[in-house]
This record gives sequence, structure tokens and C-alpha cells, in this order.
Amino acid sequence: MPTQRSPRPGEPDTHLRVIAGTVVADFRGCRTAVRNFVRDWLSRPHPGITVEEIRNGLLPAQRMPCESLWIH
Repeated sequence: MPTQRSPRPGEPDTHLRVIAGTVVADFRGCRTAVRNFVRDWLSRPHPGITVEEIRNGLLPAQRMPCESLWIH
């Protein structure tokens, strides 16, 4: 069960994974926010930290922090 409501309830959620060394963080977010975050992240070098949209059908309970800031 998600901890918060989506800023875009009519849009499907997707899975965001952030990997920093041995730390893996998984979040759920509306498709627009996740894809905008990934696109922005990949546009600059961030050594040692990887982000990706996971399309395995599983959605974490925790929503991505500041999700609404990534909708533009």
C-alpha cells in the first residue's frame, strides 16, 4: 500500500531504483516524475550513483521523495 497519493492519480506508477555503492533504494512514482528524474540524472555525470526505471511490474510502497517537483 503506498504511503502517499500520487500527484497524478490518473497516470500509472512505475518503479525507480537508485543505487549508490552497496545501497539500493526503490521508490514508486508516477511515470512522468520518474522519467523526468531519470532523464535529468543521466544528463550529467554522477560517478558512483546509478538510477533507472525498473519495468518488472513490482511497485515499492514508498513514493519517491519530492515526486511533485519532477512533474513539468
